[in-house]
Amino acid sequence: MQSPKARHYLADLYPGNETATNERKVNLVARALFPAPGLKSLHSIQVRIVRISESGAVLESRAIDYLPDHFYLCFGAREILITCARKSLVKGSAAVSFARNEKPAFIDALARITFPLATLKKLGGICPLAIEERITRPVATK
Repeated sequence: MQSPKARHYLADLYPGNETATNERKVNLVARALFPAPGLKSLHSIQVRIVRISESGAVLESRAIDYLPDHFYLCFGAREILITCARKSLVKGSAAVSFARNEKPAFIDALARITFPLATLKKLGGICPLAIEERITRPVATK
């Protein structure tokens, strides 16, 4: 099943990844998080990232058909969240665009990770500086 254009109007506002010139082949596992319909909870699908660039990625999963038009790509213990829009869906893989371009150093650091499941564990304190800088830290309250 192929959907050449996303059904949700906001997907057209995201930068396109069709012209990604610096795409890297990777083998990373992450979670796709999205709200459950009508509930105040999140669903999660484990996805494999097979190609990534500053503007988007190609994801694979057995459950990729359930991936909504908008979702968060989650790395670590919810330490890094990237807002994504699904652009197309073809035979078990989805091309997605990021809401904003990521820094090349961050994408390069992800591409250098050799153990695919490393991105499912806590990243803080054990990863390269480019990834550490991208980790969202909770604001301390007094």
